[in-house]
Amino acid sequence: MPENITRRQMLVHLLAKHGNPLTNLEMEGLARLTDGYSGSDLTALARDAALGPIRELSPSEVKCLDASKVRRIQMIDFLESLKKIRRSVPPESLEKYDKWNQHYGDITT
Repeated sequence: MPENITRRQMLVHLLAKHGNPLTNLEMEGLARLTDGYSGSDLTALARDAALGPIRELSPSEVKCLDASKVRRIQMIDFLESLKKIRRSVPPESLEKYDKWNQHYGDITT
């Protein structure tokens, strides 16, 4: 699984098209909160959080809304998404993989 710094960089990249709406401090916190998340998990999390502002609108508002009028993604959107989007690989599986890798994995790196 990606390390803290890598998760942060991935999240920055995923949010780039939204203007990187979170502060550096929020990004650091989010990277810590996503310990154990895979790249795919982070993508799902960012996608779900990006829908947070849209979920606040009624269907009729969404139909005729100017995209520039939608509020920016906020940390609260990620906190809500973290309740639904969990890591896909349980810690027990990671431990088994690490043990297998120690015994049978490539040790040339």
